[in-house]
Amino acid sequence: MKKNKLYIGFCLLLVVAMLSSCKTKQVTTTSSESGVVDYTVAQVQQQQPQFSYLNISKMDIVANYGTQQLSFRATVKAVTDSLLVFSVQPLLGVEMFRLEFTPTSFRIIDKWNRKYTDNTYDFLRYSLGVDVNFNVIQALFFNQLFVVDGVVAPNQFVVETLPQEPTRLVHLATGLIQRFELVDKQMAIAKTELIVDKGRLTCTYANHRMQNGVRFPLALNITMQVGGKLADLDCQISQLEFNKSFEYSTVNLERYEKVAFSKIIP
Repeated sequence: MKKNKLYIGFCLLLVVAMLSSCKTKQVTTTSSESGVVDYTVAQVQQQQPQFSYLNISKMDIVANYGTQQLSFRATVKAVTDSLLVFSVQPLLGVEMFRLEFTPTSFRIIDKWNRKYTDNTYDFLRYSLGVDVNFNVIQALFFNQLFVVDGVVAPNQFVVETLPQEPTRLVHLATGLIQRFELVDKQMAIAKTELIVDKGRLTCTYANHRMQNGVRFPLALNITMQVGGKLADLDCQISQLEFNKSFEYSTVNLERYEKVAFSKIIP
């Protein structure tokens, strides 16, 4: 049971890290011509994954935190702008935990211990002091352009071009730098960074492949560095499909105990 909690705890740690990365104070400013920025933002948005349905039926994950390493399998089901569900299956395809995100709330279900918790994003905003919402979580996983503090618009970015370095789109906000590293020819996002003075979150996307008319990365690596501590989550997708409706079975919670967030994630 303790090991099972490590699976869900590590996943939530990284999700929370994504969100709490937005909390500190100093940034470095830069500038670029508006025409270049407008063109780059438009190209990235045109090339980024766009779909109505996503069904990942096989995703292998290796998680590293300190001296601990965990390997497990997960599935993902998503309806764009409506639902994002992660099913953690550490033992022979048996679902032990489920994370459900909707535009208004998120739910964690511990099927092993028959417990669950419901929370709105206000809970995360209050706990982390960050304007967290469904769109941020969705965009990070979908390999899309986003801004933590609003809606994507060209005037929120600058283009950073350095010799022998990939082109980057940079969004500067109070206490936060968001940097998107681009694959120049494809204008796909190869890396998303959230940078603050106390740490950094990096999402690296690789092995972009065309599937059902959608170009999507089959490899995702999430690295969080805070102070001297490092956490790493490596995801390899081997089975997925887009824009095909799917059956989604909800969990009957009548026999589950509703508990506080801290009772599932200490």
